[in-house]
Amino acid sequence: MSVRATPFHTRAAAANPGNSWITRNGFTLVQEYSGAAGEAMAARSHAILADITWRWRIFLEGPQAAAFLSRLTTRDAEALTPGNAHKALWLNDGGGLRGAGVIARYGRESFLLAAAAPDEKWIAEAAKLFDVRLRETDEGGLAIIGPYAQAIVTAAGLDASLKPLAFRKMFWRGIDVTLSRWGEHGGFEIWCNADDAVLVWDRIAKAGAAFGIQPAGTAATDILDMEAGVARPWRDYQPATDDSGDEPSPKALRLEKLIDNEHTRFNGRAGYLAASPRHRIAGIEFDCETAVPRVALYREGAPVGRVLISLYSPALQRAIGWAQVETSAAEPGTVLSFLPDAGAEPVLAQVAGLPFLSTPAPIAE
Repeated sequence: MSVRATPFHTRAAAANPGNSWITRNGFTLVQEYSGAAGEAMAARSHAILADITWRWRIFLEGPQAAAFLSRLTTRDAEALTPGNAHKALWLNDGGGLRGAGVIARYGRESFLLAAAAPDEKWIAEAAKLFDVRLRETDEGGLAIIGPYAQAIVTAAGLDASLKPLAFRKMFWRGIDVTLSRWGEHGGFEIWCNADDAVLVWDRIAKAGAAFGIQPAGTAATDILDMEAGVARPWRDYQPATDDSGDEPSPKALRLEKLIDNEHTRFNGRAGYLAASPRHRIAGIEFDCETAVPRVALYREGAPVGRVLISLYSPALQRAIGWAQVETSAAEPGTVLSFLPDAGAEPVLAQVAGLPFLSTPAPIAE
């Protein structure tokens, strides 16, 4: 896969003195500007600006687009009205989770699918059955996250009166943009043409200066995702990549809330209903500050699972993570332990209720 720069690269590079870069979905992105912990805390005390161009986004168009998405995903896309979105899953034929994302309705025959990981080939093959066309977008995207996010958007001259999951196209002082509220952190996203990206960055940075806005890299937004209880495919779990497997089950990933019980015609429903996973993904708080990925977890001396990924949460001042544990040990409050080194004393851990932390309340001014 070729690697390309986002439309915001010049501004991101200028603010990245440590030359800290990472690749995600084929884009080169800043991993951290001044330190992941400080950037993550800024999202809770002031505001951050994050390049989210790496998110996979594709338009689905045609008279049967709504019917196709309703068949593909775990929610009824036909019930969406233009300017609104919902979050949904799509499963393979056996009920295994292939992907999760936002479905936004732009018009009667036009929808946008936005997700953390691409699944274009599989969706494109299914779309042919409904004569639905797929069209990629090269827009750039910035997220404004933090208690002052709404105040910054307003100060920049944009109408911030959007409910969560809504979006609106706007003409913003000479350029076309789309303002949305699709993220999990209570903020806003601005999508723009690639040629307008530097101007959009500069306008938001200028409007946010009085509110302490600062750029944040992928390391900080990964911390925010985990604190918010948001697991991402490939980063936190391996999605189903075959046509008929039943793992991972949405039940194991605690994603049942993204499946409407009254929506009975989505692909993979029978496999999903029949699944009874022995293991679940659980959020874990560790009684230490050092991240502890891949360690085995024990309950009363018996092995019950393993940590998948772990990060330091500066807000909680401890390590947190995702672990695959036996269903019987996955309830919040369950006390577990791990061995940091061979022969060392066990360190306590506890299954956490999700999210680990709630989104900070917005500050209007």
